[in-house]
Amino acid sequence: MTARQVMHMLRMFALAMGGVVAVAGAAAPVVTIYSGGYGLISETRSVLLAPEGELLLEDLPLTLLVDSLVVEGLTATRIAPQWTDLPAVEGLVGSPVTVFTHGERLAGRLLATQPALVLSTAEGLVFLPSYDRIVAAGEAASARGLALAIRYRTEAPGPATVGLRYLAEGLSWHVTYTASLEDELVLRGMATFANRTGVDFAGATVSLVAGDVYRPAAKVPDGLGVRTLALAPEFSAVEAFEYHRYAFPEPVDLTQGVALAPLLSGTVPYTRAYRFAGGAVAVRVRFTNALAALPAGEVRFYDEGGELFVGAATLDHTPLGGEVDLAIGAAFDLTGERVQEARERITENLYRDTYRITLRSAKEAPVEVEVVETLPGVWAITDSTLPHERLDAQRVLFRVPVPASGQAEVRYTVEWRY
Repeated sequence: MTARQVMHMLRMFALAMGGVVAVAGAAAPVVTIYSGGYGLISETRSVLLAPEGELLLEDLPLTLLVDSLVVEGLTATRIAPQWTDLPAVEGLVGSPVTVFTHGERLAGRLLATQPALVLSTAEGLVFLPSYDRIVAAGEAASARGLALAIRYRTEAPGPATVGLRYLAEGLSWHVTYTASLEDELVLRGMATFANRTGVDFAGATVSLVAGDVYRPAAKVPDGLGVRTLALAPEFSAVEAFEYHRYAFPEPVDLTQGVALAPLLSGTVPYTRAYRFAGGAVAVRVRFTNALAALPAGEVRFYDEGGELFVGAATLDHTPLGGEVDLAIGAAFDLTGERVQEARERITENLYRDTYRITLRSAKEAPVEVEVVETLPGVWAITDSTLPHERLDAQRVLFRVPVPASGQAEVRYTVEWRY
């Protein structure tokens, strides 16, 4: 009897019995990762179906939200989760573990689990009658994942493809930017995404969603290692509902741990500005985003051909054409001083204040410093030595030219009421 005939007989037996049917194979998944710490996974499994029976789907994420599961290609009448190859807490005795309890993190060797956890730490023995979770490293943590036993029925028995779609915790991403201040600003974005689901997603089609998407509530497990993906920087950024989706053109092996991939690279004109709002004079970098929709992330600025780190700031989600204005540090050669020269109470709730702001420069070239004042209540400036611009209901802007190695000031009077 040939192997093909044996396989045919086994399939007929499974169809007749209507029992547990194992998964024959799985295609590459589609993974959409959200910056909030979770992902949406779509995958297909090749199966052999009886008219009714129980289908065992294995190697699913330990962090899968079972109530988010959608099964396509059959009618599911019952879904029962099964955690495969997971050791009991008692099986961790003698292993190094990290215990999280009441906001504390304790590392040591687990000595006992009953009637309380006994942990041998560098400070001595710790007895824990209760705890939030235990993280075990090495072989003690090698769980295969979650399996789902799905009771089903179908009107089309035989070889079939079953589609699965579900949310899982433990998938996350963020972007870090490197900005080089040359003749123009050279901006490079690096995406970091983490897989702490307990399973690998081999050859996945990956996209990343930027935006404030409200996330499902669940715990995220701790993860492992760091590696770098050899991905091309080209990607497509498209609108998706009220957010933006960034799709990578090549399949990605999302193994457990942390991976890095280039996201974008481009050049835009920029300007440097100085702003005084009390305290130090801030150095600001401004540009119009002409590259693509930029997800939020930290921007690290460099000068002198990338040899000198000059500051960092947090970029908000920025659409194409959006204006970026980031404070990256304090100017060493510029200082400011704000003095209240007078206060007069005109009526019971009406006041008149006079302020003087003095700016001093040790720079070899003249500069302009923006002075931003925050004013209380309902206000009106009645007199000033320089023109002003109203930024919003509480802030006003003066543009002060400061000479090289010199000083300048602006003086104004404001009337305000509560």
